[in-house]
Amino acid sequence: MIWNLSIYSTYDLFKRSVMLTAPREIIFEINSVYRMHEYLRGLGVDQGYNIAIIMDPVIKSHENIRRMIKNLEENKYSVEISTDIEYEPTISTAERLVEFVRRIKPRAVIGIGGGSTLDLAKVTTVGLDNIDKSVRDFIGVEKIPKRITPLILTPTTAGTGSEVSRFAILSENGKKAISSRFIIPDIALVDPVLTYTMPPRTTAGSGLDALSHAVEAMISLRASPFSDLLSLQSIEWIFRYLLRAYYNGKDEEARYFMSLAATTAGIPLTVSGMVLGHSIAQTFGPRYKIHHGVSCGMTLPYILEFYLPVMIDKYNIIADVIGIKKDLDKYSRATEVIRSVWRLVEALDIPLSLKEIGVSKAELEKLAEATLIEWPRPNSPIELTKERVLKVYQLMYEGTLGKVKIS
Repeated sequence: MIWNLSIYSTYDLFKRSVMLTAPREIIFEINSVYRMHEYLRGLGVDQGYNIAIIMDPVIKSHENIRRMIKNLEENKYSVEISTDIEYEPTISTAERLVEFVRRIKPRAVIGIGGGSTLDLAKVTTVGLDNIDKSVRDFIGVEKIPKRITPLILTPTTAGTGSEVSRFAILSENGKKAISSRFIIPDIALVDPVLTYTMPPRTTAGSGLDALSHAVEAMISLRASPFSDLLSLQSIEWIFRYLLRAYYNGKDEEARYFMSLAATTAGIPLTVSGMVLGHSIAQTFGPRYKIHHGVSCGMTLPYILEFYLPVMIDKYNIIADVIGIKKDLDKYSRATEVIRSVWRLVEALDIPLSLKEIGVSKAELEKLAEATLIEWPRPNSPIELTKERVLKVYQLMYEGTLGKVKIS
């Protein structure tokens, strides 16, 4: 499908600066993880070298991973594995992994797992290469001096896009972000087979995380025709395949395209950045121990309504790819996009109110304040004020949209 991106005027395009930061290679193939040794050699990491693998403990027994490790050992690589991983990884966990790699001095690092594991592998690698720095020194934007050690990232979920992004998120009294071109891997090795065993809840949360990346990247002031094309393709795949993957984890076609959608959405995430949706999700999610993808999914319909006044044209492009009929006026088609997202979240059994997850109404004002302090978004097309953000929280608390009626 070819999408109409004529909303960008020629003058507007001339004013824009688009910077693409992505891995040197993105390899997307069924059973590609078996050939990990070949990709290491392509990076100049020859036989006999020590390799560190940062891995989710639950994936270590996966048949494909066992075969990958066997192939590495048969090709005379010395493999050191750490499964010292936690969901919502802390700075302390990252520091332990840095100590691990500094002790064994690997020639390359491989990260295999969900977004938290991949983020830890990124931080671990730059910790190895910047011996005079601590993990805390990396927090912020472009605080990492260099990276030398080759890094390969392989996702086992279909959602975070961490395998192609310039971000790593750690926790300590809230979430802390590291943003640097030096944590983008050399190779993103995406093998959809590794997602086949994801349980339904993880499938839902991961898929909604990817959808949030694609949609919020389109809303961002840093969006461009380039990033929008990737976002739109990801949105189309997610609406077509997420429910199929959720209801039948053995649906290989659905798993394939959800993996593709997640990686595709990870590039706009890096290029354009996120807006209010991720700010809210990254504020209440850790505080109430809600999976990141679930918190993003809960938030998405509300921030779509929040940005509606300035995004009608963009929402109409989204309407084209998710199959909303064209005989409606532009405003009606835009509101139908919001309804469609609401219905998708609902069908995935994700709560749509903060009351359902135990948030107190008395906490809303503090959450709004924290959102603005911890996650300001200068790329938001609507200025974020405490009053505006609090209004979104109040609607989320009640589980109802403000102007768009759900039917």
